Amino acid sequence: MAITSFGFLLMVCAGGALYYILPKSWQWAELLVLSLVFYCLSAEPYTFIYILISTAAAYICTCYADSRRAETDRGRKVAVGLGAGAVLLNVLLWFVLKGAGLWMPLFPKMASMPFVAALGMGYYTLQMISYILDCYWKSIRPQKNPLKLLLFACFFPQMITGPISRYSQLGSLYERHVFSYENLTFGAQRILWGFLKKLVLAERVGILVDAVWSLQAQEPVFLWIAFLLYPIQMYSDFSGCMDIVIGTAEVFGVRLPENFNNPFFSRTIQEFWQRWHITLGTWAKDYVLYPLLKSRGMVRLGNRARKKLGKRYGKFAATSLGMLVLWMVLGIWHGGVNHIVGVSLWYWALLMLGELCAPGLKKLTAFLRVNEDSFSWHLFQSARTYLIYAVGIVFFRADSVGRGMAFLKDLIVGTFTGNLHLEKLFDRSLLQLGLGAADWGILLICVLLLVLAAVLRERDGYARRWVAKQILPFRWFVWLGILLAVVIWGKYGDEYNAVHFIYQIF
Repeated sequence: MAITSFGFLLMVCAGGALYYILPKSWQWAELLVLSLVFYCLSAEPYTFIYILISTAAAYICTCYADSRRAETDRGRKVAVGLGAGAVLLNVLLWFVLKGAGLWMPLFPKMASMPFVAALGMGYYTLQMISYILDCYWKSIRPQKNPLKLLLFACFFPQMITGPISRYSQLGSLYERHVFSYENLTFGAQRILWGFLKKLVLAERVGILVDAVWSLQAQEPVFLWIAFLLYPIQMYSDFSGCMDIVIGTAEVFGVRLPENFNNPFFSRTIQEFWQRWHITLGTWAKDYVLYPLLKSRGMVRLGNRARKKLGKRYGKFAATSLGMLVLWMVLGIWHGGVNHIVGVSLWYWALLMLGELCAPGLKKLTAFLRVNEDSFSWHLFQSARTYLIYAVGIVFFRADSVGRGMAFLKDLIVGTFTGNLHLEKLFDRSLLQLGLGAADWGILLICVLLLVLAAVLRERDGYARRWVAKQILPFRWFVWLGILLAVVIWGKYGDEYNAVHFIYQIF
């Protein structure tokens, strides 16, 4: 069952109506039943066993660590062993089933074996690891009801693409909720906005990008179109899914963490990753980077580096090693060698280079008397960040590192050898890419709407809250207009990827 399908909307409507009729103490149980139904309709039902294994391991080790038996010396050792074993079990299950792209090239004979991972495995695995560590670090108390812990692992809206929630963030899963008109309307509006991003914008850009990548003789100007528009497809696809997910949860009174905050307004790469896939970045910092930097080995290494290289470069050496581990984890989580190149190595190298060059660049901007608060400087920085991101996700679109490198080579060589042929932007050549003239107009309108919504979010928090302050006719005009756009302009059917999301594979 795709979350863009009529069946999903019907399940949410029926489930939401029953949710507020049931006794309040049964509401969390209904969410668990809905999650099980959704899983069975969306994936191979037998793969749910992996979620059960992950939940059982987390439940057993955390309950033991919170028991009186763990207060003795032997009990503490057993608790640590159980916790480490539960974390390792989660990692191994993910590595075998979802990380096959990393190890299967080394064992080609195993390529024919049917490795089927659980739906949302990359997301719930990180959630369960964070739950185990938070319990052992005494940040939270263990959940003593195994069914409630199972609900935390498989809450149905976030099974497709996250977000990666912490147990402390999902207390509303088990709270008793009364019907709220605001939750219903805001949730429905956010679902509708997600549909517009995915079905109207992302699918159109996807047709164009797929056409360019499939062309045998690629025109450099077409390569540039695909290069510059693929980030928009990625963003509208992924954030559109997040809007549907968070809006669905909001209908049931559950608050999920935000995963995006206008990433293309970022002025630096570091800021970009604080605004893009926020829950993955914060998870990696809290459970990989910070524990690593605080470990005895890294502290000793940092002290030695400071003595030999000086305070600044010694700190840089220790931090760069920790950041390399962090970025390698992010790349490996995406599951392929091309992702390690496009995420881990690319961003780590740029961030470290930026850190080294920061004093010199600061002096240069001062020498050139650049007004760092000006709109034009902010625009330049955001455009630079956009291009850096566009280079990295070439390796998401490519099926191999070699294919990604070949794309970038053709792009650069074709541009600087005089073969750009910009006149093709103004003739009928663009219609070779699968979009008609009307589709290009719709694409432009949707991009302008995205920019407008982003500006309103930067200023007012959320565009829908700004809309809610307007007069009634204007509000109806906005939401009915978006609804009609989705119904009339949405791309549906098997020939499109409307039932799939780019980040669904992770």
